[in-house]
Amino acid sequence: MVNATSVPTISVGTSGTNLPITYPDFCQGEWTANEALTNPEVHYVVRTTNGSIMGQKTIHYKPVSSQFLLLTGDLTTTGPAEKLSSLGYQQETSGFQCAPNLQFHLFPYTLVSSNPCHYRIFNAMPGKMMTLKSVEDKGKSTKELALLTPGNSVLLVGQPESVDYDAEIDGQTYRLSIRQEGAEGNCLIPFFLREGKPDFVRVFEEP
Repeated sequence: MVNATSVPTISVGTSGTNLPITYPDFCQGEWTANEALTNPEVHYVVRTTNGSIMGQKTIHYKPVSSQFLLLTGDLTTTGPAEKLSSLGYQQETSGFQCAPNLQFHLFPYTLVSSNPCHYRIFNAMPGKMMTLKSVEDKGKSTKELALLTPGNSVLLVGQPESVDYDAEIDGQTYRLSIRQEGAEGNCLIPFFLREGKPDFVRVFEEP
């Protein structure tokens, strides 16, 4: 489970709406690896740190598999809850409150593949467009790899174990570097907003 929400901290429970809370202080950019589940159906409840329920969902995992559960959203109540606000989205001014903006995304692991490494870059930034580009190297010009609107991702396959990409957001360039030594691993890389500014984490798959 990976917290790519655009709020500093949330709490996550996995045993219904009542206490105890499994992860009481689950900060943005953090992730946790659970032990193997005996029941592929898990009910998650997301709260603010003061205990208010922001959202809940039952996830049906594929049996005998490894998967990422990615949490996104900014928990605002002025727009749709089921998707990140798009570029140029204007908040409602009528005073009507929607459910908190929170999404659950499920991605399978690909631990053994014929063309490693696999890197999935996810735009979890509300209202921000992201352009992913290759970096100029040995005379090769840069190449646009993906144009990602909020809530979308790209899966790059057959990549080097050490590689650089550039992410352009609001006219600024952010260098994304992946460095691996020894065992090669696939990776999930969500971009989110930390204190209103773009940030990202690299989450490598574990066997």
